[in-house]
Amino acid sequence: MGYTTILDIVGATIIGGILLLNLLKLNENVYAVDNATGHDVNLQVEVVNVANIVDGDFNKIGYCANPMNMNDDPKVTLADTSSIKIVFDVDRDGDYDTVYYFVSATSVLNNTPNPRDRILYRKVNSDLPYIVSNNITEFKFQYLGALYDSLATPLASPGLATYIKISFRVEDPFAFDEKYTEAFWRRLTVTSKNLKRN
Repeated sequence: MGYTTILDIVGATIIGGILLLNLLKLNENVYAVDNATGHDVNLQVEVVNVANIVDGDFNKIGYCANPMNMNDDPKVTLADTSSIKIVFDVDRDGDYDTVYYFVSATSVLNNTPNPRDRILYRKVNSDLPYIVSNNITEFKFQYLGALYDSLATPLASPGLATYIKISFRVEDPFAFDEKYTEAFWRRLTVTSKNLKRN
């Protein structure tokens, strides 16, 4: 075996090693992108589902299937930064129902690695609370008066709210590469025609 043959073998080994490292790095990147994309899709679906529920309810504030039972009582009976009670006819039986949105403490989901995730509940009247999402990390309301002025929370008189801003954030319960995938939704204002009737 000549000197050039040894150089060829060493050169081929080095080039082969570089190619192998590149393939390993490419494989790692593909896995990371695939993982992040999969988590993104799941969170986007979660955001759409929660937004549809919240949006549907807030568009019906003050609605009653029987117009004779409509009254001028406040249609927002509790107004805090992360909880709210709204009034409308959920089951269209002609009577008002109270829908209560609230979030749990973070300690309820202490079995997940994400320290911020909580459960978003929706409770109708005295029924058991329904879990809307268990990936909520932020669920926030802001209340505005008739002149679009920001009102301090909790509102002493929830009937003062003329407009409501809603926003929420969902995050993956498990981190990838020490990062939690997240998605955010915000509705700038709820101006249901029956929100302010008093």
